[in-house]
Amino acid sequence: MKGVKHYTEDGEYKGETHKMPGNKVHTGKKHSDDSKPVSHKPGGPFKMRTPFQCWEKYKQEGYKKKEGRTVPNCVPK
Repeated sequence: MKGVKHYTEDGEYKGETHKMPGNKVHTGKKHSDDSKPVSHKPGGPFKMRTPFQCWEKYKQEGYKKKEGRTVPNCVPK
């Protein structure tokens, strides 16, 4: 949203953001390991989602579309 300030645990964030599932907003144009959750309030909440892990004997190879959502692509090792 234009004109809305974003904050991380480090203070005001003026860079690009991207949406995550559940209407969460994170730093950066695309999600990466360096992405941080942002809030519209200086005090938070700043809750990062638990990273997705594939089942045992499977590994993640990028993402895929499933029912209109982007989900991890887990393939056998």
